[in-house]
Amino acid sequence: MSIRTSELTRLLEAEAAQFTLQVPDDTAPAGVVELESLRERKPLGVGIYVKQLTTGEEAAVRADVVFETQSVIKLAVAIRCYQLADDGWLDLDERIRVTRSDIVGGSGVLRYFQEGLEPTVRDLLTAMIVVSDNSATDLLLARVGGVADLNVWLAASGYTQTRMAQNLLDADLLPYVLADARHASLTRAQVYALRNGDPQWAGTTQEWLDSIEREVASLAARPLGEVRALAQERGLPLCFGQMTPREAGRMLESIEHATAVSDKSAAELRGALRQQQLGERRLAQFVEHPVGHKTGDYPPWDANDIGIIYSPSGPIVVAVFANDLGGVYEEQEDRIGRIGRVVVDHVERAS
Repeated sequence: MSIRTSELTRLLEAEAAQFTLQVPDDTAPAGVVELESLRERKPLGVGIYVKQLTTGEEAAVRADVVFETQSVIKLAVAIRCYQLADDGWLDLDERIRVTRSDIVGGSGVLRYFQEGLEPTVRDLLTAMIVVSDNSATDLLLARVGGVADLNVWLAASGYTQTRMAQNLLDADLLPYVLADARHASLTRAQVYALRNGDPQWAGTTQEWLDSIEREVASLAARPLGEVRALAQERGLPLCFGQMTPREAGRMLESIEHATAVSDKSAAELRGALRQQQLGERRLAQFVEHPVGHKTGDYPPWDANDIGIIYSPSGPIVVAVFANDLGGVYEEQEDRIGRIGRVVVDHVERAS
């Protein structure tokens, strides 16, 4: 390890130590948040990977630890879509009619639009990256063969620690299936109605909605450890996806150098990343240079951000995963922003 790499590593270790973590009490009631973000182990903490692509200088803090990705895993979906398009298996200009059965809750804008919108596959890719649209993600997952096929591709591409655990519908379904395994047959429209308290959206009744919510409330009153064990017993994924900071960095480098996709596809993907509308308190906050990045978050637990900072001396890959956070969530996001500033200052001093 070079002297400069050692210096940057020490700086990153100091920044990582500033994050506040929390360890939930497994004997406490599960609660609503924990039902939607169950953990197999706690706390995961903070991991960082940095690479200056011009010089090859690297620095890492727990970069080979597996973290929960939240929406960062959507970058893998995007790369796979562009690969299939490059190979002629996917038409980026194909228009897909979005119906109520395609909608899931959470981040994004498609769920607010009138039914019958017909975005192109390219539009869906943009929405998935720029506003982390969950409905767009599930539509694109279907185009790449689903979660299983995506994971096969990830393994074949050398991403041994990266995988997607479930699609967004299954993630939304989790509390209801834990409450009663028969709820696995709920449709997207019904799950959306439940999550938003709107029975008319799915053509159901308020009585039906209330009865299922009572089941979930009963489950949430049970100890968290007991609910976690129930999820494991039923083989239900306890996260959305997993990844190491180093593998996230490799993925970003493959985009910047156009080794995973064609030059044209890489340029489109870099453009989408630079139009990111989320995570303004993270990597880009204290950096005056352009940043292309993809966030993944679940307040108050996780605040992740991976991206490329385009400094004058060349692009810098930065991947930060902060899981199981405590304290004020926005302050933890600011810490990611400070990591971006520390990295840029270090690199620019050497140039």
